[in-house]
Amino acid sequence: MTPDPTTPRDAPTSSAAMRAARLESAVGALLSRGAMSRTELSRVTGYSPSSMTATIRELMAEGYVSEVGQLKSTGGRRQTLLQFDRGAVVLTLVTIGTTHLHVSQIGMDGTVHVHIRRGLDHDDPTASLVQAIETLHQVAERPSVCVVVSMPGVVSAEGVVTLAPAFGAPLPVSLADELRAATGLPVIIDNDVNLLALGETIAGAARDVQDVALIYVGDGIGAALVLGGVVHRGASQSAGEIGFLPWERVRPLADRAVGPLEARWSAAALTGQAEEIGIEPGDRSVLAALGASPDPRARELVDGAVEAWSYAAVVTACLLDPAAVVFAGEAVHLPDWARADLERRVVEAVPAPVQVRFAELGEEAIAHGAIARLEARPRLVLDLREQPEPEEPEEPERSAAADPAPVG
Repeated sequence: MTPDPTTPRDAPTSSAAMRAARLESAVGALLSRGAMSRTELSRVTGYSPSSMTATIRELMAEGYVSEVGQLKSTGGRRQTLLQFDRGAVVLTLVTIGTTHLHVSQIGMDGTVHVHIRRGLDHDDPTASLVQAIETLHQVAERPSVCVVVSMPGVVSAEGVVTLAPAFGAPLPVSLADELRAATGLPVIIDNDVNLLALGETIAGAARDVQDVALIYVGDGIGAALVLGGVVHRGASQSAGEIGFLPWERVRPLADRAVGPLEARWSAAALTGQAEEIGIEPGDRSVLAALGASPDPRARELVDGAVEAWSYAAVVTACLLDPAAVVFAGEAVHLPDWARADLERRVVEAVPAPVQVRFAELGEEAIAHGAIARLEARPRLVLDLREQPEPEEPEEPERSAAADPAPVG
């Protein structure tokens, strides 16, 4: 696994590093598994009960962990359940649109504390991001533990952005490094469709399945692939760029920012085609405007979109064999008859059984995805980047009989 660049590691032999490792392990277990007893937490993390007792005491003193009830008695002493307080940790989430930035401070429980909207300066997009983040932090009542950026484009696991059409300008070698230096906070950058797919898998339309292909229709067309509950990024971090699929014998070109399929059937392209036949979406979704129009040419446009989007879904499903294909973005505004047609086209064309669903959370899914990215980094949750040496001697290390099950 590629090391997380946002999580610096101290020397494992220092007492501060060992203390941080215990805190990280305990928080990771509570976040991923939910409420559990002290005995179970010790077993899961692999640390001795005495060592974990000191860790729990520290987490409770800092307000991260609380007692939430007791297990039913099996004849002995009833065990108290511990739970991580997700409301105790907040992060800064930046979503990037074509012309604007949305910056929010949200808790790990999903609560939005502060939200601002700022214009995106295409001549200096990095400065726009920094200024918007700084503005939010000036009005926020609590400090964020990290910044998560939802980026339309190709983003590596290390935060290097190699394709970002919305920015309209060359990006730094590592946007994550630029933002980290400017804000003083750890920075996680991910593709917006990946975050959407994570959110829908955790709390939305695909919460009951582990292998999902999400097809997103917006200013472009992209896919996110969640396999075994984990986002699949590909060898060059660009898995899911289905907007570059050929369409009507037009082949994609590697040096183009827009592929043939999305050039014709993205939301932006559909809006242009709708306006050509005299249909102005206004504040409405273009699909809602087309679906409500009696003009037969509007029906033709919807039919064309259904054909194109089903084609993208079929190609993706044939390659990956997901349990479900989830359509998100503009596709959720299809009229009922078009939804049924889209589902039929995909189910009939894919050789293996597949379910067709439509996203439920909207943009809220990005927040769920961002929280999931932070949840996988317990050190950032606790801001364990720089911890002082403890004054008291450390407890004994892991017990020999412990079962060090991986957590988080």
